[in-house]
Order: sequence, then C-alpha cells, then structure tokens
Amino acid sequence: MVDEKKAESESKDKKNDVMKDLEAAEEDLSEEDAALKEKLDMLVVRAMDRDSGVQKLALETIRSEVRTSTSSMTSVPKPLKFLRHHYPKLKEYFASASADDPASVENRTAMADILSVLAMTMAEEGSRESLSFKLQGSTDAPQSWGHEYVRSLCGEIGQEYNARMDAAVEGSSADEGDPMIDVADVKVGDLMALVDEIVPFLISSNAESEACDLLMEVESVHKLEDYIDQSNYSRVGLYLQSCASYLPEPEDKHVLKVATKLYVKVGKLPEAVRVALRLGDSALVTEIFDSCKEETVKRQLAFDLARHNAVLKSSEELDDSLTEIAGNCMLSQQFLKLAKDLEVLEAKTPDDIYKTHLVETRNTQGAQYDSALQNLASTLVNAFVNLGFGNDKLLGDEENKWIFRNKDHGIMAAVASVGMINQWDIDGGLSKVDKFFHATDINVKAGGFLAVGLVCATIRSGFDAALALLCTHVENVELTSTERSGAIA
Repeated sequence: MVDEKKAESESKDKKNDVMKDLEAAEEDLSEEDAALKEKLDMLVVRAMDRDSGVQKLALETIRSEVRTSTSSMTSVPKPLKFLRHHYPKLKEYFASASADDPASVENRTAMADILSVLAMTMAEEGSRESLSFKLQGSTDAPQSWGHEYVRSLCGEIGQEYNARMDAAVEGSSADEGDPMIDVADVKVGDLMALVDEIVPFLISSNAESEACDLLMEVESVHKLEDYIDQSNYSRVGLYLQSCASYLPEPEDKHVLKVATKLYVKVGKLPEAVRVALRLGDSALVTEIFDSCKEETVKRQLAFDLARHNAVLKSSEELDDSLTEIAGNCMLSQQFLKLAKDLEVLEAKTPDDIYKTHLVETRNTQGAQYDSALQNLASTLVNAFVNLGFGNDKLLGDEENKWIFRNKDHGIMAAVASVGMINQWDIDGGLSKVDKFFHATDINVKAGGFLAVGLVCATIRSGFDAALALLCTHVENVELTSTERSGAIA
C-alpha cells in the first residue's frame, strides 16, 4: 500500500509539473497566439450562452478552429492547448443541458463532437470520454477530425467492447449460473456502426495493421474481406499470419481462415494453400487446389504440397505430371539441375568443412586415441554436406574402404550415409544400396536397410520401393534385433 501511494503521489507531482510548464508557456505567448487564446475564451463563453443562435455560431467557429488544427497533427494543436482549461466547464454544461429541448438538440450534438476531440488529450486515462461524447454527437465521419483522433477512438472502442462483453458475462452468470453468452445478444450496434466507418478510412490510408487490430478487438475480423483488393492484400495477409502466432486458440485458427479467404478472393492460391497447410486443414487444401483452373498455378500448388510433404487428395483425376510433382518423384532431378546451375555439383570432403589446413596439430597421439570417433564424425559430415548429390569422395572411393574404418554402430551409420548421399534418387540410389543387403556383417546389413529408407524419404508413388524391399525383412524372425531395427527405422 505504501508503494502504491508513493507511486500515485509521484505521478500526481509529474502531472502538476507538466501543467505548470504548460501554464508558463502560455504566459509567454506571441501576439498571434494571444489573440487566438482570447478568441477561443470568448467563444467558450458564447457556447454556453442562453441564446441558441449565439451558441450555434460559437460552436461552429470552435469546431472549425479545432478541425483545421487536428487535420494534420505533428504536435498538440494550439486550439487544444488553449481550450484545456475550459474542458471541465464545457463538460459540466453539456451534462446539465436538456436533451429534450428541440432548440438545443443541434447545439448539444455539436458540443458533443467538440468535447469528443478535446477528451482525446484532456480526459482521464481509461474513462473513454472521447468515445462517449462521439456516440452522443453527430454522424459526421470520424476521419474529418484527423488521423490521431481516429486512432484514439480505435483504442477506446476496443476497451468499451470488452467492457460490455465482460458486463454481459457477469450478468448472465449471476442470472443463470452460465457464463457463456451469445455475442449477438450484447448491444454493440453503436460501436459496430463506428467501426464500419473507421475501417475503410484506415485501409485507404495504408494503416491496414490498425484496421486489423480494431476488427480483432471487436471480433469482426471477417469483415476485412469486404475491403481487400490487389493493392493491399499482401500487407493484410502477412499481418494476420503474424498476429495468429500470438493469439490463443481458437482465435488463431479463425484469423488464419480469414487470411486464406482473402488470398482466394484476390486469386493468390499458392499463398492460400500455404496458410491452409499451416491450419492443417486438408479439406480446405483440396478445395483450393480443385478451384484452380490455370495449369501453371496448379503445378506451383503441387510443388508447395510436395515441399510440405502433404498428401494431395483431389476430387479430380490428375495427370501424371502433377502426381509426380506432388509425390516428390522429380525432386532428385530438379535438385541436381539447380546444383548444376549454381555450379556446386563437385563433391566436398570433411576436410573442406573442417578447414584442417588452417589448424596446427601438435598432439598427434591424442588424435590416434579419438580416431574411431573422428571417423564417425567425418562420416556424418560427409553425408550431410553431399546429401542428394549422388557422389562423394569418402565412401565413393572403393580402395579407401571407409566403411570398415568405423566400429560397430559406426559401420551402420557409414552404410546408411550412402542412402543420404543418394537421397530422392530411387532409380540410381537403390542400385548402390542393394549390395549391402547380401553382406554377412550385421551392422552393414542394418545400415543397408536404413539407407533404403533414406533414399526413398518423402517420395510417394504408385510403387513404394521401400515397402517392397523392407517388408519381408521386418517380418523375418531369423534376423537379429539390430537388422530388424534398421528395417523398421
């Protein structure tokens, strides 16, 4: 309690210091500023005059001064500074003015608009007075008062929406003992009407992120679909995907579904498929794929599905080329073509990675003790650095007999690494692995089984080579546990 009182006291002191600084600044005014202050003081007095005609003229003049100054805010406008002291008096007069008198209704509405703008900088934090006065004011577009005013309203709309929802939940829980309520039953029509005015303005002003935030606050993100076109879909889609990473379930999935619909609306089907894959919705993926009519785009979708290792379940009969693409059957061919274009086809050795020529080796005896472990490390490095290229300088050298320079499971890893080097190349890779099936060494044989799985990894076709070659070994009870483990893995 002592710390809270101390913090509150410090906050008040800082606020008083700011007020004193502003008062001191006002005492040192130029002639032009002094004239403006005097004019506004007089207009405030006339705005509370008994004559409705005098009131109307004064309010229109104040509105013109404030609206002109807030249309482009780089600092606090002078009219807002000079009207700060009058805000409590205007608010008090507004509360006392009759809302039933036809003669004062128009003036009261105009004063509510002005108070709404003044409350943006003068109301207490959390009071939501700016929004309250706006809802009592005219139906003029909020953007007519400037972008900063619209931003201020957005924040208060979100707070007011949550407050009404919380109140409805508490009321429902007290009445029926069930905290679950229907959003449609909560009276938020006035807020949604304001949101429908603000969102198009924000999107047209390249403030798509603010529009998304506002719609997410009022649980109406689906309305984005009405405002998206070719010029803004990219920013909106990326922002929604970023936000989904920080939202709880099921809100994250709802936002991603909206992003998918936006991409479909503008015809960006590859982006829509990627979001659908993130959702894990195979039915939605199939729906998007089947809706595509362009052959080139359909091929791109097939490549995307293959990249994510997703199974394509189309309701249409696909031609062989699309089936091969979606099943990664052409992956090795395309990978090698890219490597050739980049001029990186030449096999690398572990020494090229270690940069051993740059290291001074003094303790040769220690290196001998770790030779088996070092050979295993070199085996793994060689497999990863040459993965998919189909050739290497370590295992490809028959005279080197590198496989048997390892021990026990190191031999299994060395044989299995042949599968990594020939990964995705079913035609050429399996022929290089097949010879290990007939070896007498248990680790060599188990490594050969593992190599088959590595060669066929992510490849889906009508003929499952891995299943055909390994199923009999998995069921063979005469094999050792090491060999069967290699076949199962």
